Amino acid sequence: MLPVMAPVTLAPHAEVRGTEVTQVQVRDSGEVKGAWTSVAWSSLGETRREPGEVQVRLALDGGSSGADVQVPPCAGRVDVALDGTSLEIPARPIVAHVAAGTHTLMLTIKVSPYERRIACGYPVRVGTRAMTTEGLGELTFASPYGETRGSSGGRAVVFVPPGHDATKPAAVLMGLYPWNGTLWTYAAYTELLAAATSKDVVLLMPSGLGNSLYTADAEDEAMRALDALASVVAVDPRRVSVWGASMGGAGATTIGLHHPDRFASITSFFGDSQYDLTTYVRHLLHDQAGAHAVNALDVVDNARWVPTWLIHGEADATSPIRQSELLASAMQARGFPVTFTRAERTGHSGALVAMHIVRVVDLASTAQVPAAPSRVTFRSVRPWDAGAYGVHLARSSAPGDAFVDIERTHDGATDVLHLHKADGVSAVALDPGALGTDASHPPALANDTGHAVELRWTPAATGGP
Repeated sequence: MLPVMAPVTLAPHAEVRGTEVTQVQVRDSGEVKGAWTSVAWSSLGETRREPGEVQVRLALDGGSSGADVQVPPCAGRVDVALDGTSLEIPARPIVAHVAAGTHTLMLTIKVSPYERRIACGYPVRVGTRAMTTEGLGELTFASPYGETRGSSGGRAVVFVPPGHDATKPAAVLMGLYPWNGTLWTYAAYTELLAAATSKDVVLLMPSGLGNSLYTADAEDEAMRALDALASVVAVDPRRVSVWGASMGGAGATTIGLHHPDRFASITSFFGDSQYDLTTYVRHLLHDQAGAHAVNALDVVDNARWVPTWLIHGEADATSPIRQSELLASAMQARGFPVTFTRAERTGHSGALVAMHIVRVVDLASTAQVPAAPSRVTFRSVRPWDAGAYGVHLARSSAPGDAFVDIERTHDGATDVLHLHKADGVSAVALDPGALGTDASHPPALANDTGHAVELRWTPAATGGP
């Protein structure tokens, strides 16, 4: 576990409990404004729209003594006006007070070519505010990236389902945002929040430090956020899953496979698995070595015990479906758990995420990291990636990757750990109980590689100091 630098806070925030607005009016708000159309709020995210600005108008009833109003995060929310007066527009939910009587709330939303719909996290609520850590809040923690990356480091959005027992170890689903996304991008997905509430899954949405492709610093930031969350909310370490779309989909496979023993499942929506340096990524990755450090395909050996779901549109012109085909084929060839969903006539689209995100939450609610896998294959493409599942490798002086393949077998009456392969490795150390062994009676170790590799138990396993 990465060290968490204090302080870590998940401060209470205002949440409005009361009546949800169910009926609204919508119109295009370009130079020539369209006519108002009455629709159900629930239909906003289901209706395909062309890119451009739209307005959503709601009638609010402040009752006889006034009421509080909560406006959800919405993708592309550019203005919120109450009775004609614009409110401050933070990315987070907005809570305001209205006086007695009837009021008009107007949302102006810029529909993007990516979403092509009005995406808001939940309906506008009218009622009474209370301070709570439930719902959408902001986790803050000390981060080495806060000063160098503006205010993005050291912050993450957290969704704690209403009624969740924060002392009960929870399943967690970490979401990594797409290119040009923010901490609040996925907070605009009502399907995600509703499913997390239904399944009692805590959502973590860390900073990607901008358009980073989730390279080393952004990966470290995400893992720090995960560890910080565990210090304020009880987390079941074996029930943490990761997902993302586009840049976040690639990040989910990259981070998940660099840390396979930390994640129970991985879901990638139309993410790259092997970056093409002839495209825009060159200014971030620079060369083949930089791409190798984040290519999920290059660490596919680490996916042995991590169920992975790849979802990709066949008409995706931004990240061709070939990117998911390559990773799916490599996993299938190794007999690893992978599901590949191809979406016909679908491109690079937030609507594709909305279509499947409920099943992603379902998976996260039940998936578990195996307690004692009998075989570990681990490829290290960076010096600091040193193993998983209680298997630790020390790199040799040889350049290139380090790789280890070790398995527990039952030879006759006793267990034996066989080191099948070790490339670029000078030593392999095993934690007590690794690979499902009896920590009090560590089995024999057999080096089958044909070359010298130190193979040993850590001192605690052998009764040493």
